[in-house]
Amino acid sequence: MQVDARHQRILDILMRRGYAGIDELVASFDVTPQTIRRDLQDLADRGLLRRHHGGASMLSSTANTDYVQRHVENVAGKASIAAAAAALIAPGSSIFMTPGTTVEAAAAAIADAKLKGLKVITNSTVAAQILGRNPDISIHLTGGVWQSNNQALAGPTAAEIAGRYRCDVMLTSIGAIDPDGWLLEFRDEEVVVGRAMLANARRRVLLADHSKFSRVATCKLARIADMTTIVTDRAPTKPVQRHIRDAGCELILAPEA
Repeated sequence: MQVDARHQRILDILMRRGYAGIDELVASFDVTPQTIRRDLQDLADRGLLRRHHGGASMLSSTANTDYVQRHVENVAGKASIAAAAAALIAPGSSIFMTPGTTVEAAAAAIADAKLKGLKVITNSTVAAQILGRNPDISIHLTGGVWQSNNQALAGPTAAEIAGRYRCDVMLTSIGAIDPDGWLLEFRDEEVVVGRAMLANARRRVLLADHSKFSRVATCKLARIADMTTIVTDRAPTKPVQRHIRDAGCELILAPEA
């Protein structure tokens, strides 16, 4: 088995079980303990798992990476995704936008594109501020409960207000993409707003950099099949590619900047 394939299998095991010992991984892959230790160290160095004495566990599925840190993660990839997302927006469009650093990058690209007559409904105060660069964009904030972790509004009020609109496009990021095809978030109060927007968007565009294919979270937002377009910076894992293909979902690989 090739190293990359073995690494993906190790992550799949940890996603299902949370923890695995070195001895059981050795038995599963019929390799030496030294090989497994190198695999685990390489994956830990890439921020994909947590090493322990005698094994490894998946990173927390209940807490997102710090908001400030997310802004400096994979900046080039997010910029490429943002440019590709902006190219999908036509003048005069109505757009839902959720919170997230990748969506914020898309907001900047859309604002700088000088498109005329856009109407944006968002629960992200950061995206709203960025979009304010362009006076031709009408910005509507949902209201709701303030969340300091992502500088956004959430909860039932935000969901109810989002549900009053019907938009041409939804641009959303995601906390994690499960190999089983689920799009996952970290908080229920965020999911309820995202679902309201999904239910009322004609085109649903997921913006996800490659790191989301190896993370875990607990709250179900939707399935890959619920999206019409996925924009990412690298080819997804094989299981995710199968879900995309089976769903007839458009996959856009943003060119490297």
